[in-house]
Amino acid sequence: MRVVRIQEDAGYDPARFVARPLIEGDQSNVRIIRLSPGQALPPHKHGQSDLMLFVVEGGGELETPEGVEPFGAGSLAFYRGDEELRVRNAGGEGMTLLAFLSPKFATR
Repeated sequence: MRVVRIQEDAGYDPARFVARPLIEGDQSNVRIIRLSPGQALPPHKHGQSDLMLFVVEGGGELETPEGVEPFGAGSLAFYRGDEELRVRNAGGEGMTLLAFLSPKFATR
């Protein structure tokens, strides 16, 4: 068993987004992502891994095939591994996300 506290992890970097491992399990992993205002993740897919993306704080938007979807604190999005993730912080404050991946996604 392991407990982590998000507030004790790395903060925001106004020069670039922050994405780092938070918990590594045998079958799954969790990454913490911090986007400063105006920052976005590069569009990408997760191969064989399903992704559940939860907004802890702040707000932004997801670009989907149907258009732009507001994505704020308390929201949860689900992506199959073959679906492209496009997320950006469209708000005026930092945006913290937790990315739950299963099976475990190997980062580069």
